[in-house]
Amino acid sequence: MAMPWPIFPRFLISILFPLLLILVLTPYYASAQESLSTAIAVGQKIPEVIRKAQMISISPYGEQIISLSDFRGKAIIIDFWASWCSPCLQNMPILDSLHRNNNADLQVIMMNASSSKDGYLKERKFIREYLLQHPAFITPIVLKNDVFRQYFGFTIVPHYVWIGADGILKAITDHTDLTSVNISRLISGEKMELTVKVK
Repeated sequence: MAMPWPIFPRFLISILFPLLLILVLTPYYASAQESLSTAIAVGQKIPEVIRKAQMISISPYGEQIISLSDFRGKAIIIDFWASWCSPCLQNMPILDSLHRNNNADLQVIMMNASSSKDGYLKERKFIREYLLQHPAFITPIVLKNDVFRQYFGFTIVPHYVWIGADGILKAITDHTDLTSVNISRLISGEKMELTVKVK
């Protein structure tokens, strides 16, 4: 006949086993929660991790590190684009013109959406060649940034993120809402009723 376990060890096991489960599962839970909580909804404030995230701005002759915090107090439009996207390329000079005409109050950032290493290198070359052909271009064109992609996830480009001067996410749209009227509303802080882009 088997002897019952002593009461004291059984008591220890009943406490230690749940604690052990918590220790083992917590990292997975935290990781899942992080991925669920990173998406930013329209109306929410842009978190500091995004404001301080470094971006590599490309010029024909070199690279510069910038961040959204460099443009505090300005309205911001982030344009996720790709060199194979016709609407993206058509809108680049339009965005640059809007940026130039509202430079004191608006910052436009064109962020390449390439996700592969090969694409990354091709896009860097494309950006440099584009800027050499457009020497008056003032809008920063930056290489992809995984932090931004995580917070402003998308599958289709162009993908525009509209941020007010107050640091609040105002809209996420496609290229059809990119008008001077909507830009003026963003800068002035007026209410914007733009069509939310399906990713």
